[in-house]
Amino acid sequence: MSWRDPSYFEVKFKCIKCGICCLNTQMELLPEDIERIEGLGYKFNEFAVVDGDVVRLRNVDGHCFFYDPKRAVCKIYEHRPIGCRLYPLVYDGREVYVDKTCPTWNTVPRREIDRLAPYVAKFVRDAQNAKIVLKLRKGL
Repeated sequence: MSWRDPSYFEVKFKCIKCGICCLNTQMELLPEDIERIEGLGYKFNEFAVVDGDVVRLRNVDGHCFFYDPKRAVCKIYEHRPIGCRLYPLVYDGREVYVDKTCPTWNTVPRREIDRLAPYVAKFVRDAQNAKIVLKLRKGL
């Protein structure tokens, strides 16, 4: 299984692009996310922070580095991280469920949860290894 086709991991639901998920984010990044974002010309230290064993999106003024609060849009929406694409599905270590913080959480069809649940769990496991993988690839 590869994370190379990010569009496959987008949850099909009625996202209203309210930006709530971009506020005070703790979103983990995969090495593939970092490579894709760096390919857009961003520097690692601009958009990411190493937090223990994981790499996360950097917050600036209470929101994701890529969130433009004036326009209420993600500056890299078409290239956003896998975790952002999987949201509002979350994994608590036991099960995958829909985060009710999302205003349209109830529009996520059961078939989407079933389709993406194995990937949500894998995303969490892979994100926990991202720092090690980056160290091997880039000497981070």
